[in-house]
Amino acid sequence: MGEGAIIVLEGIDGAGKSTLAAGLKAWLEEAGYEVAATAEPTHDRIGAVIRGGIEGISQRTEALLFAADRSDHTEAMERWASEGKIVICDRYFASTVAYQSSELDGTSADREWLLAISSRFVGVPKATILLDIDPSAGISRVEARGEARSRFERADFLRRVREEYLRLAKEFGFNVIDASASPEEVLGEAVRIVQEAI
Repeated sequence: MGEGAIIVLEGIDGAGKSTLAAGLKAWLEEAGYEVAATAEPTHDRIGAVIRGGIEGISQRTEALLFAADRSDHTEAMERWASEGKIVICDRYFASTVAYQSSELDGTSADREWLLAISSRFVGVPKATILLDIDPSAGISRVEARGEARSRFERADFLRRVREEYLRLAKEFGFNVIDASASPEEVLGEAVRIVQEAI
């Protein structure tokens, strides 16, 4: 059905990215598009190592692992898009910049360095949607799912991450959606953005 596209969903933990990804996939398939849903870190090679958790490494080292995983992943996403698929990616380069540049346990990676190692990936998505939500509301959603909190899911840390996300949104022209709205409203706004992008 013509040329494909890469659409990225970003946001802090509990913002509703997984719910939106599922909703967009269903809507696009109903509209006749072939969809490839994916996420970062991936479940392949380097991504699997990241997901498994590595104790005692710095945020700088972790950022390099994310960038390596993203390099392979980007090649795959670009191939899928060239085949005419609409790729929905849960997290991309902005996650690395927002999370790794925000101080956690007294450490952080340099923002400008993170942007430098991310420069290859900035122009890849046709559209990036940032789901913006207050960190306390995001954490409440995570807890309501009955999941154990990760080391990132602390309100003070996520406030810094949210600020960085909003800064990146201004710099790179992300589409910002109020994620505290109903899932139906969020999906409706996202569909409008995706329609314009593809």
